Amino acid sequence: MQKLKPLLPLLLLALFGAISVFSFAPLYLFPIMWLSLAALTIAIQKSTTPKAAAWLGFSFGLGFFLANIHWIFISLNTFGGMPAPMAAGGILVLAAYMALFPALAGWLTLKLPCPERLRVLLLPTVFILTEWLRGWLFTGFPWASVGYSQSPMTPLAGYAPIGGVYLMGWLLCLCVAVIVSKPKWLKGWGIVASIWIAGWGLNQLEWTKKIGAPVRVSLVQGNISQDIKWDNAFYLDSLKSYLELTQKARGQLVVLPETAIPSFISDVPDWYPQLLRDAVAPRKADLILGIPILGKHEAEYYNAVTVMSDPALPLYKKQHLVPFGEFIPLPWLFNWIYQFMDMPLSGFSRGAVKQAPFSLASGQIAANICYEDVFGREIINALPEATMLVNLSNLAWFDGSWAAAQHAQMSQTRALETGRYMLRATNTGLTAIIDEKGRYKGVLPERTAGILEGTAQNRSGTPPYAWGGDYPLLIALGALLLGLGLLRRREAQACFAQA
Repeated sequence: MQKLKPLLPLLLLALFGAISVFSFAPLYLFPIMWLSLAALTIAIQKSTTPKAAAWLGFSFGLGFFLANIHWIFISLNTFGGMPAPMAAGGILVLAAYMALFPALAGWLTLKLPCPERLRVLLLPTVFILTEWLRGWLFTGFPWASVGYSQSPMTPLAGYAPIGGVYLMGWLLCLCVAVIVSKPKWLKGWGIVASIWIAGWGLNQLEWTKKIGAPVRVSLVQGNISQDIKWDNAFYLDSLKSYLELTQKARGQLVVLPETAIPSFISDVPDWYPQLLRDAVAPRKADLILGIPILGKHEAEYYNAVTVMSDPALPLYKKQHLVPFGEFIPLPWLFNWIYQFMDMPLSGFSRGAVKQAPFSLASGQIAANICYEDVFGREIINALPEATMLVNLSNLAWFDGSWAAAQHAQMSQTRALETGRYMLRATNTGLTAIIDEKGRYKGVLPERTAGILEGTAQNRSGTPPYAWGGDYPLLIALGALLLGLGLLRRREAQACFAQA
């Protein structure tokens, strides 16, 4: 028992990291993130060496990420066919890799020079900088950034149009650090109250303006199980299901999910596209759907979105692919993984970074596919031209987990950052209409087939975040670290001179 005593702080921090999952959707218990970060902050403040602080950050991160991305096991094992021990080991390795970033934050907090009276600024700053690094390195995986836990219901969401989810996260970490650092009671809570009041005020501002009348939209959810989605025996059943749902839709903009047609467009029966067009033609509606398309070469194919109601079939090609799902990074090292998995179309090509929105009667519609909307810095590439955002997803890979709700919360944040409606059409959920304030205006129950009918508003304008993305905040935080270091050096020089 005595030997286990040094491990107790690490185990407790892992537990505090794990309970953070309840702060995100679908529960939205945002105060739990404050508690989790408070435990991490106190532990690092009490640590005596950078190495000890790094281990504390790693333990917190391991619990945090195992809880928040455990659902990847479903895609690897249930649908990917990877043996359970290997799938579980893969999740552990991924979580351990991601835990290196809070470990780095802990190490830097004790390693970087900083005046003691201003050390309260250090952990929030390096923590968010390492979060950004996690969302960028090796194409990035920014899932479960702490700022999302405050979106869209807390006053901190008011900062999203200013500096995005990372500004929200930095302010969250700063509030926690101020509270646990035991400053004068009124002074500490006064800082927190000021941040919240300012955020509430910012959330009252209209960063964009309405264009035209609201548009009637129909978001189709087919609920095609992943285990039959790519099975040729069920191919015609899938086509029939989406045709029948499209025929029932009443919107001026009808959106079907990612890969709603589970074959290359060149392999679709000739009669099918015309039946889809006939379904929306009487009211001259726009029909958008997801479908894989072939490129110029046999090995070139794209995860794409097309406007099926337009015989010219304009395209959006997914440009930010999912590592190990849609492409293999460093194939000479990781190609062996596909020996244990059964994943169709797992070698997609990338679309262009900048692609024009679809110019439709229902608006300037900027499409993004599944995982792309977790990258705020990329979604803003569609602005200012886009007047509405549309996300097409298939999260049946993680059926029955909280992944769909977590993903939708990121869409809520993208709506806040851009001041645009975000329409989500998914295969099994979460299909939703989200307004420019990140609020749900309509949601379909998950794992059911149906159509979400509602209205959406085209909007124009460019919120501050859309001008510079993450870079202004990164520059400001880098300058803050530099300033703290120079101030500490000046103080040390002054002490030496006095001695």
